[in-house]
Amino acid sequence: MKPDSAPTIYSFIIRFVVEDAAQETSIQPAYHGAVRHIQSGEEVSFNHWQEVVEFVQRFVPLEDLTQKSSD
Repeated sequence: MKPDSAPTIYSFIIRFVVEDAAQETSIQPAYHGAVRHIQSGEEVSFNHWQEVVEFVQRFVPLEDLTQKSSD
């Protein structure tokens, strides 16, 4: 980073809801939630973590970690 440039900041809130019934069993708990991009106020609901990653990638230039791990 150049000393005269300010860092770019991306802020998100991720809210998870874990179903209580799943906590009483040994199976993977069911969850869903919402992710909000603070700067734009845009928010989406999700049922799978990949949906969160795709939403964040709309704002943040993330490298593709799956491609890197297969190299």
